[in-house]
Amino acid sequence: MIRVYARKRGSQYRLVVSGHAEPGAARDAVCAGVSALTGSLVDFAASSPDCRHVRWQTERGEVFLSCRGGLGAGWQMVMRGLSLIAEQYPDSVRIESDVCS
Repeated sequence: MIRVYARKRGSQYRLVVSGHAEPGAARDAVCAGVSALTGSLVDFAASSPDCRHVRWQTERGEVFLSCRGGLGAGWQMVMRGLSLIAEQYPDSVRIESDVCS
């Protein structure tokens, strides 16, 4: 099971992803999709001058990102993509979200 914890409070963002998809025909595709989305967001945050106090760590099966500001539409796009994967593969991806404007 891939577990996604996403928190947005004002301009503060936090994303924690851990685990692997359940065995099955789509396992590689699910893991690759989640990895591509979250890895792109980490890269975007790390290279954006608008993101402040960026902390991140990526390892096999784990992603951590924390920053202030600058993610906006990128955050929304990645969260929508993760939600679509979770809807299609509910036994492999679970999202817990804490979003306050």
